[in-house]
Amino acid sequence: MNELTNERINAGIDTTQDGQLVKLPGDATVYLVLDGCRRHIPNPATYNSLFKTWDCIQETTLSRLICTCDAITNGAILVKTASSPAVYLLSNLKKRHIANPATFNAFCFDWPKIQTMNELTLSFIPTGSAIKI
Repeated sequence: MNELTNERINAGIDTTQDGQLVKLPGDATVYLVLDGCRRHIPNPATYNSLFKTWDCIQETTLSRLICTCDAITNGAILVKTASSPAVYLLSNLKKRHIANPATFNAFCFDWPKIQTMNELTLSFIPTGSAIKI
């Protein structure tokens, strides 16, 4: 378990819904549940650069019960380097490693949307906690 996961468990934060894309009925605002929090996806272009399809979104009133945290950055992307299979979510001025293919798929991320980044450039981006289900 990583340090953030331990902090969330100790704080009583429920991360079991991580990976869900949710919205309230009748509201166009879409959130990604990550680290036990709803994170607003700022626009369709950002959504389309990360996720497979709009069918991944679950419409539920229960999403109101999930705390709200920092939004996903406008223009967030999925990246990797040519020399490594590791994939990262680049958002909020950090790269967050997506721990494994099962997590990648559970989040409804889209494999063909991964962009290749120069290894040196990626190394200068601060590393956030890993994303893992």
